[in-house]
Amino acid sequence: MSNAINATIGIKNSDISFKDKDGRYFYLFKAVDLINGGLKPGKMLALKWNASKPGTLSFLKINLKNTNDDELDPTNADFNSATEVYFKNTDFIAGSNTLIFHKEFNWDGVSNIQLELSFNLNKNNSTPEIEAFNAQNLAIGSIEDTWSVAQTGMFGLNLPPQKMSSVADEISISFWANGDRNTLPVNTSFLEAVDKQNNRQINIPFPWRNSSISWDCGYSGGSYDRIEKASSSSEFSGQWTNWTFTKNARTGIMNIYKNGSLWHTGTGKTKPISVDRMNLLSNIDNQLSYYGRVSHLSIWNKEIDSSTIQDWILDPGNTNHPYYNSLLYYYPMNQNSNQTITDVAPNPATIQNSDFINWYKETGRNRISGYSSISELPVTTFVQGTLIGYKVEDINAVEEIPMMKIPVTEFEIEKGAPKIVNRYIVYPGGDLLVKDESGMIVDFKTTNYDGIFTQKDIRYQRFSPAKFELLSLVTPYGNNLDLGKEGKTFVFDVSDYAPILRNSKRLSIENGGENQEELDIKFQFIKGKPAREVKEIQNIYAFQLAWFPDIISSKVMEQRNLVLDNRANSFKIRSTITGHEQNGEFTSRSHFFNVIGSKSSQKFDFTVWKECADNPIYPQGGTWIFDRAGWCPGAASDVHEFQIGHLGDPGTAIKIDYGLNGANLDAAKYLISSQLVSYGPSAYSLDAGIESIVRPNSERVEFERFNPSCSKPMVQIKNFGATDISTIDFSYYTNSGTTYTYSYSGNIKPLEIKNIELPIQNMEIWSKSTDSLFTVKIDKVNQKEDDNPRNNLALSKFKFVRIFDFDPVFELRTNNVARDNSFRIKDMNGQVIIEKNNLPAVTTTQENLMLPDGCYTLEVIDASDDGLSFWFYPNLGNGSVAFKKRINTALATIQSFKADFGKGFQFDFVIRKTTDASDIEIPLFAERFSQSSTCLRRFENK
Repeated sequence: MSNAINATIGIKNSDISFKDKDGRYFYLFKAVDLINGGLKPGKMLALKWNASKPGTLSFLKINLKNTNDDELDPTNADFNSATEVYFKNTDFIAGSNTLIFHKEFNWDGVSNIQLELSFNLNKNNSTPEIEAFNAQNLAIGSIEDTWSVAQTGMFGLNLPPQKMSSVADEISISFWANGDRNTLPVNTSFLEAVDKQNNRQINIPFPWRNSSISWDCGYSGGSYDRIEKASSSSEFSGQWTNWTFTKNARTGIMNIYKNGSLWHTGTGKTKPISVDRMNLLSNIDNQLSYYGRVSHLSIWNKEIDSSTIQDWILDPGNTNHPYYNSLLYYYPMNQNSNQTITDVAPNPATIQNSDFINWYKETGRNRISGYSSISELPVTTFVQGTLIGYKVEDINAVEEIPMMKIPVTEFEIEKGAPKIVNRYIVYPGGDLLVKDESGMIVDFKTTNYDGIFTQKDIRYQRFSPAKFELLSLVTPYGNNLDLGKEGKTFVFDVSDYAPILRNSKRLSIENGGENQEELDIKFQFIKGKPAREVKEIQNIYAFQLAWFPDIISSKVMEQRNLVLDNRANSFKIRSTITGHEQNGEFTSRSHFFNVIGSKSSQKFDFTVWKECADNPIYPQGGTWIFDRAGWCPGAASDVHEFQIGHLGDPGTAIKIDYGLNGANLDAAKYLISSQLVSYGPSAYSLDAGIESIVRPNSERVEFERFNPSCSKPMVQIKNFGATDISTIDFSYYTNSGTTYTYSYSGNIKPLEIKNIELPIQNMEIWSKSTDSLFTVKIDKVNQKEDDNPRNNLALSKFKFVRIFDFDPVFELRTNNVARDNSFRIKDMNGQVIIEKNNLPAVTTTQENLMLPDGCYTLEVIDASDDGLSFWFYPNLGNGSVAFKKRINTALATIQSFKADFGKGFQFDFVIRKTTDASDIEIPLFAERFSQSSTCLRRFENK
């Protein structure tokens, strides 16, 4: 070494003895002492220590950093941002020992230097003694045995909740965590708490399988507050990191701190906090375990700040902590006690666990507990200069690190259900992987083992209540959602479930929607003889959730062996299937039922995919327009039905197997409910029934995109009989005084449903109605009265459409997408009178509708199914649709439409240019116009 500068700090008056253990120490060297010792700003290449006793420090690691700290406090050691300069198994000789850095350290010339020293236990050699000098508040160390709690997929730990009663508006949760990088990221929950209604109040997914870290806190109105941020694996695994999660519902601020520095924040989070049960290191039902080690868990009923976190990061339970009086829980997790974790906060609430606590001994550079002040610093010589003939080489060395114990649970079957017999927490034996510092596998090592657990499947019958899914309806996405003060009404035919809708039954609403909207459920029972008596309904696959690979492998949804009811003569499979998770929800996939009967076999293929952009409830929040696997927000899920009576005789065995076609999907699971329905013979030979009135209809949400309407009425007709239907005679009317008749000709097979339009000559059927009630009757079927008159009459309420007593101007302004939008206007008979297709981008199209009096239908179409505005695509811009009235040189908007309409929309209107204004609807409106000096204030009927 040339031009060497040797700056020695301290004069020996004692020795540091490392007591033949592992350890972690922090030393602070003042800038004034470095300067006085002759050290210059710039690169340091090595340091020297004199050993008064020889020995070995295994895996000795030295980290250096410039710091403004003037002293070291065992409550807040700074583990961050240091530079590793030395990492080597090191033998010390008696006398001078030079430790040459593998990476130079740059001293800025003004800061103090923090030196971190750590080493592992060496079983074969004694540790050295290093010459030292006395100094106060400049050294801390962790020497005694220290522990943490390890979690490797076990059940969580019940946190006693009694002290959480004081938490309502503010909370802080802090802990140290070192995630298992061999397992993470997977879906986890570090801590979850619920209220008395089992609503989530607190949850820390840490991390989720996409590496995001979330902070859920506070619940009301059917949802919880959340902030979330993507993270890297180094942040949640492979090293100790301190995390603090805070919320102040009064200010609406939620924060996440990493090592005391703000990592993520959110505002507007004002939902209150109410906790009844808590689970640590897993979610509340022990399905999402954390994987890793944890220490120093503390909970306050106050929001703590960044500087306070940093000042007390290693001892948050210290009685001198500024928020000590707000401390609810503090578990240092450093006790190595089999079944308890001690709380050292006021009014302690010790965690009691019937199983063993999985304690892990922390050693060397992984120590984060047990720090205390030390009164000696090593006499240290910092070396500067130029190294000659020196190069850095990697030396491979095998470091033995204690493994985390893993849980083994032993089950037996008792009364048809699995029962836990024993739980074991053991070290894995056999072939163990050897990895480098980056986590890459480089070798394996075979170890002896004390015993073997043989894993085998236990087959048993699972008993559960006979649960039938009556209907599947996903509640609408709520952002900016307006369901009106009357709400929305859905109607479901549940006649197939007649055999079970008897006597006392328990009704449940599940999977989350029950907490989002107020629901009013009514059952309407129709007296009389049914068109076909349902003899039996039985689950093929009771309502359950299954992952794609498990379905393919028949781990679940395996083949079912059933017997066709000998009282029935026709049979069908009915099934509701909805896809979830990233691939399952947004990927169209072919499914099948394979049926093998006594007569024949057949595979029924069908696609689980649903158009969502024409949802009758619109606009909604979120991604409501995106097509999904079998469901849409705010719509009934698709029901698939297959007639199978031709495959087997009543009383014979039948095999039914469900599955999916195509390649495996990694992130796809399906909610599946399938039943076998058995029917008696048709009660009537000739039976046409009115299923629904599609238009006019102001009460059924499924028909909202067709209403209000002034055009032809439309009815749904079903053939309930055993005979084909070729003609139907209808009569229909309102109380306007005119009854219309129509004879339909066509062909409707048994059980087939067909939509039929009923012609009208003019609008008086609507305009002269005083009770807004439409009636339709079936008079004859196949030119004679049918066998069942009870389903031949239907009524619907309706609302009349908008009336224009002038020639309106229709205006459509496109967004940034060319050739995406079209519109057409049709008359009452469905004839297109105006049509414009493939409109250019960012263009306003106007049509002066100088049309004769009558009923007209506007249809606006969006080819991309995303309307003229959608939040998910901000770069596409915004468009608009409106009817306007020309007043002098200005155009006043008198009817506007929401641009977030998805696939398109329909709007019926009436033009009636008459001098009698007594029965014309004209709204009050006000609007300013910049294109002229005219200022339109108000117009009203007089």
